[in-house]
Amino acid sequence: MTAQMRTGPAARNADFRGIDPPALNQLLKQMQEAATAIRGWLNGHRPPPGVSAAGYRQADQVAQWTADQLGMLTRRYNYAVTHPDRGGGVQTPPAPSPAPGPSGGPGTGATRGVPTPRGGAGKGGQPSKGGGAPSRPFKPAPAKPPRNTTPNGAGDIGNFPTREAAAKAARADALAVSAALKDHKPVPDSVWKHLKANADDPDYTEKLYERLGPAGVAALLQAADGNKTRLGFVQESLGTASHHLTMDVTWLRTLLEEAESREVRSVAVQVLTGADMSQKARDALAKLGLHGPTAASPQSDQRQPALET
Repeated sequence: MTAQMRTGPAARNADFRGIDPPALNQLLKQMQEAATAIRGWLNGHRPPPGVSAAGYRQADQVAQWTADQLGMLTRRYNYAVTHPDRGGGVQTPPAPSPAPGPSGGPGTGATRGVPTPRGGAGKGGQPSKGGGAPSRPFKPAPAKPPRNTTPNGAGDIGNFPTREAAAKAARADALAVSAALKDHKPVPDSVWKHLKANADDPDYTEKLYERLGPAGVAALLQAADGNKTRLGFVQESLGTASHHLTMDVTWLRTLLEEAESREVRSVAVQVLTGADMSQKARDALAKLGLHGPTAASPQSDQRQPALET
């Protein structure tokens, strides 16, 4: 990882800001293991009476600090894997080319010919008069695939500082939806506002649809009452949630059955197939005979279209 930091985009652009999800995931595992190890040692080695507890308290502070960072870093990781780079962020310059050496001389510069397995190389890459096997066509080394670095999650992380705060807000909105449906009342405007503001929040949307379940989602679609804007909020937020909440064949089939019982199956189909779902969710939809749009290319900033007007 140290070598990557020296040669990566940040080494070539002081303004670079981004997240490498696999690297951050590895860091989270290491921090979790460290926090557990420190806490385990502290619990098993209480300072004896009469011995200064200053070192113990310092170690306890380190363990607490590590635990506090995990929530924030996990939230950043969730944003990064849910929203891969679609062409935005800092444009990093290419790695600098090695300086050319003296013409025909050793070093990193260009040579006069292509070297052969035996013997020298003449002009134009032809074998030298000294003999040797014929030169083989020069094959450049294959280009390394670009790293999956994304600026999402490296800066702004939505309207909530922690995963816990996002989950708490989502639970409150899920309860408000359930209460309104139970009392045969409209879903509160505040819920629609929150859904609009947090449709791209992986932690909020995951907890919201986890609490609502397929039946609750179908009821929410019915409660939208054909409002294209509100259905668009549901569509975007469902796509976000699909990257963390399991939306398998069973979950999706139940949603469609519940939607049919509420006479909004066609709406549910349009929302699901138009959403920017995870690959697993798209595979599950395909097994149900529903084929939504393919995932957007990481090099394109074109998101999937909202519901047709």
